[in-house]
Amino acid sequence: MCFSAQGFANGRDAECCRMQLNLPGDYIIGGLFQIHIESYWNHSKPEVPLCKRFSDYGYILFQTMRFAIEEINNSSSLLPNVTLGYEIFDDCEISIDVQGAFAFASRPPEHAVEITQFEHRYQPLVTAVIGPETSDAAIITSNILSLFDIPQISFGASSEELSDKKLYPNFMRTIPNDESQIKAIVLLMQEFRWNWISVIGSSTDYGENGKRKVISRAAAVGICVASHGTIPQEASESKQEVINIIEDITTNRVNVVVVFTTVQYAEYLFRVALDMNITGKVWILSEAISVQRILSEIPNIKRIGTVLGIAVMQGKMPGYKEFVLRDITAWNPGINQRVKYSDPQEEKQECPADSFMPTFNQCVPCTSDGVRSLLRHSDWRVEFNVYSAVYAGARGLHQLLQCDSGECKKEGAHPWQLLETLKRVNFSLNGMPIYFDENGNPPTGYDIIYWDWKNEIVSFNVIGSYTSNPGQLQIDGSLIKWNSQEGKVPTSNCSSECQPGQIKITVGFQPCCFICKDCVEGTFQNESECVPCSLNQWSPSKSTVCHNKHLVYLRWNESISVAIALGTGIGLILIVLIGAIFAIHLNTPIVKAAGGKLCFVLLSALAVSCTSVYSFIGEPNVELCFIRKLVFTVSYTTCLACLLVRSFQLVLIFKMASKLPKAYRYWVKYNGQYIFVFIATVTEIAVSFIWIFSKFPVFERNYDISKTEVILMCGPTNLLISLLSISGPISLSLLCFVFAYLGKNLPKNYNEAKYIAFSMALVLFSWIFLFLVIVSSPDSHIPGVEAAVVLLNSYSITVGYFFPKCYIILLKPERNTTAFFQTCIQEYTRNRETKQP
Repeated sequence: MCFSAQGFANGRDAECCRMQLNLPGDYIIGGLFQIHIESYWNHSKPEVPLCKRFSDYGYILFQTMRFAIEEINNSSSLLPNVTLGYEIFDDCEISIDVQGAFAFASRPPEHAVEITQFEHRYQPLVTAVIGPETSDAAIITSNILSLFDIPQISFGASSEELSDKKLYPNFMRTIPNDESQIKAIVLLMQEFRWNWISVIGSSTDYGENGKRKVISRAAAVGICVASHGTIPQEASESKQEVINIIEDITTNRVNVVVVFTTVQYAEYLFRVALDMNITGKVWILSEAISVQRILSEIPNIKRIGTVLGIAVMQGKMPGYKEFVLRDITAWNPGINQRVKYSDPQEEKQECPADSFMPTFNQCVPCTSDGVRSLLRHSDWRVEFNVYSAVYAGARGLHQLLQCDSGECKKEGAHPWQLLETLKRVNFSLNGMPIYFDENGNPPTGYDIIYWDWKNEIVSFNVIGSYTSNPGQLQIDGSLIKWNSQEGKVPTSNCSSECQPGQIKITVGFQPCCFICKDCVEGTFQNESECVPCSLNQWSPSKSTVCHNKHLVYLRWNESISVAIALGTGIGLILIVLIGAIFAIHLNTPIVKAAGGKLCFVLLSALAVSCTSVYSFIGEPNVELCFIRKLVFTVSYTTCLACLLVRSFQLVLIFKMASKLPKAYRYWVKYNGQYIFVFIATVTEIAVSFIWIFSKFPVFERNYDISKTEVILMCGPTNLLISLLSISGPISLSLLCFVFAYLGKNLPKNYNEAKYIAFSMALVLFSWIFLFLVIVSSPDSHIPGVEAAVVLLNSYSITVGYFFPKCYIILLKPERNTTAFFQTCIQEYTRNRETKQP
């Protein structure tokens, strides 16, 4: 292939197809395009590289710049009276980029660079430079061109390092930087839940920086890098190193591999991987290689697995294909035979008579069909970056020369002036916004690419996109035909994901390698730990949430509550009826013998005690428990005090009056029975208040009885403390029982011992039963049992003490006479005298 003097053709002969690599003009735009690829890697000697492998990809990019400049020169609105020219170098290797950079900075016609004294009036050969494509080359050329403030707009150099305006003040680009690309790669892995990967880079700044940043960003979001490697540049070291890298991938059972290299390194990697029969993996390719035909046309590449990639977004260039066809025909009329070079060590091979130029694996025919074949897979990605870079330079020059009036100024525009203008350009090119931020980066994002094989031909299908502001990934996974078993999304995880309710216990130093541990009962999974539930909540094992415990208390809609409420109502009715009977027969001997007016105090206290049963039904709280404690214990103490006084009075009258006449007189004179009842009641009120306001709990939530329930109870629930809390009523019950026993031989109509003893026995047995329930079965039935015991206590007095008297009043009126009572007393006196010696 033949080139201009600045093209560094490496001695191509006249048989090669010609291309126009320079064009004169008012302002010259420099271009660095990799039209050929270095044939082999050997940097052990300082020699000029052999660049014989033709790159159809580089050729298309070169033609894109020429196409853009021709459009601009033909435009009547953009640079109307200014002609752009170009000077293009085939930079198959970085050393040629260096030569090209110095050539661009030289002053024509001497083509020498003045380095003694730089001044702002210095006018180099070019006004701006488009390219190069690789970051390594861009870093070197920018260091040279920045010395002369020559603007440089790259279409493919994506290294984040080039965003540093202190180091590279003249550098801009039409491709997003690697930081955006790496974010897209990591989001892609997160989308499919891959967290066990390998990363492969090339021994270039682009590959090393990309690999390092993928590892760093992946680790930041919990993705583990099982292995990583760098493909060396030296041919003697590369194969074994690539073999080692691939063996690490298989050893670590990695299914997802990120490849961050340039095309030559990626090609070598895939060929070695295919030789090693590596299949079924998912390969995520960086933008430099994701849509490279040189890779997709490797024999049997389909076996390698599913290939995804990051690619710059597509653009539109109407008329470009027609331009290339017209250009080749114009520059190469009547070509009959061309030479094909497949390797620098091989013999030249003749191409058919209708061919015009060599490619990597074929001769492209010099016909319209042949050109279309060359362009058939182009989707205008990096090509559009070249196109927009040229237009950005032209727009900047248009503003600098003040061409909006329809005619541009004729005085010279210096590169440093254009550099300042380029920072402010902002326009739309075929629907795509073009401008540069403060770091020289464009606003565009990336397409997500899937290699779709159809009849052994790859289509680079767009399945999603990434926008850098904000950093969002949108992808349609249904468009991917996974090269895996059953066509499902492959997994790439060191450990299977834990089930809900399990936490990860890391094994080794990689956070993605772990075992799963169930959260035990009473705890729930909160991200990476098992957190105990609160006292009012519960959870089964392997739970992700805590459930509120069921509150247990006597509810009004429960059958036992209905029964207790009904029994309480009946008891109150009986008490009212007994009170009415006693009021009607107040002056009868039986009522007087039962206590007279004191019976109404007893019945009133009994009614209050019976009513307190209702406080056992419904959700308890501190206030309700306070009322329950006070009402029940005080009222029931009054009941027992009345019974005790009545038992004591009978014993006092019949057994102690003659022995202690003075005490008896005082008792009768000062109404001792009322005083005792009053003192007992006040004492119990005082004790109740002291108890309530002491440290002893009035209301308790019992969490120990059931895992899923909270039993709401009026305290205390402790057996010993419970005994102390009702020690007053129990003591009175025992005294009643004692005095009832002492009065067992009283006159028949005054002998109530068996009734009181029966009543007190029921009371004591009911409390003993309650305590046994608390000890043996401290469950949700305790509130119901408590209510039943209180109701039983009320019934024991109602039935045991008052029913026999009502029976006599209503059914045996003949016994409710003064004569009958006197007869009983006389008989009792005779019996005592008979027994005395």
